[in-house]
Amino acid sequence: MRLVFLTMCGAALVGCADANNPTAPASNKSAPSLPSDHSPGLAGGGYDLRPVSVRIEELVTRRFGKVTLPPDPFSNSADAVHPDIACPAVWIGPRCWLLYTPYKNSDPSYENPAFLAAADDTAWTTPPAVRNPIVGYPGSGYYNSDPDHDFDPWTGRMIQIYRLVTDSENRIMIMSTATAKDWKAPVLAFAERRHDAVSPALVIEPDRTGKVWYVRAGASGCGARSSSVVLRVAQPDLATAFEDAAWSAPTRVEMSIPGYVIWHLDVTRLPRGGYVALIAAFPEGTSCSNNDLWLATSENGVVWRSFAIPLFWRGMKVARARSISTWYRGTLRYDPATDSLHLWPSALSERAWNVYHVAVPMQATLSLLGSAQPTDMRSLAKVRPRTPPIPMP
Repeated sequence: MRLVFLTMCGAALVGCADANNPTAPASNKSAPSLPSDHSPGLAGGGYDLRPVSVRIEELVTRRFGKVTLPPDPFSNSADAVHPDIACPAVWIGPRCWLLYTPYKNSDPSYENPAFLAAADDTAWTTPPAVRNPIVGYPGSGYYNSDPDHDFDPWTGRMIQIYRLVTDSENRIMIMSTATAKDWKAPVLAFAERRHDAVSPALVIEPDRTGKVWYVRAGASGCGARSSSVVLRVAQPDLATAFEDAAWSAPTRVEMSIPGYVIWHLDVTRLPRGGYVALIAAFPEGTSCSNNDLWLATSENGVVWRSFAIPLFWRGMKVARARSISTWYRGTLRYDPATDSLHLWPSALSERAWNVYHVAVPMQATLSLLGSAQPTDMRSLAKVRPRTPPIPMP
């Protein structure tokens, strides 16, 4: 999917990639087909008659762990939300790079994007030459949030977007780096009314087409009664930087979860086309302090298929064991070598915002979710909605 961008290890900002890094795919095998509507059976024949929710919990519980990340110098806290991962085939240093926003005491003034390297799936570090946060505090009355990034193989640059929130607008800002150390100054990509450009998710296609999906939640934001998802596209030529690209008008996409309000999302492209999204959504009539996390799939990025039950919900065992009261924006990456879907959800655990990691078998998980029926929602362990909402990014 990526063109090879040659760099010499001696000129890299940090050391060459670790060949044993578990986040790196070992080959470029084909992506799985999107799921069919049949109930998956047991290995060796027969059918598993347990509720779908029980089987999903079993998949999620097998390798669920907490991510460790360093406190950033501005907030001096390891509390983190809005993780996003990018794993270019060849770039400088580590195989995978992470963006996130600190969130000490649920205070949006600390939500200034920071850039980390992945030592492995659950250990993120700050390379010596990186000074976090890479985006400064915008000043009283404004705040940053929702960073996302992808690699542009044509220029060898990592492209970052993030949301700058003012009293009247959501400004989607864009910036890039070739070194991880030196970033171009952020510039405006496009703007929407306040809370109409929430959680932008960037994908750069092999032909250099940029796609950004984001959520329109309206003035009510975290307490919206409904929301929608739209897509903008940019097609810069090789002489045009993404900072200078012209983005299309927004086009509404078909993405919904019955009975829920979509609040945040991340999107990843599969190696042979098609997309998978991880969606944070809350029950209608509540707020974004009551999120569950859902998967959705699409062949074209416009028409999306969601499932009858979430992948992570507030009452599941791993959430109760860690006192998780709400799931939040997460990120995901597909490894075709092992058919593994790696997921990094953020969540509120008591008063701390943490990031977690789990890897699940892609085809089995999507097939299992595809077999779920609306009645399967009744088997989910329920928790009382949190009211009033706690401060949210």
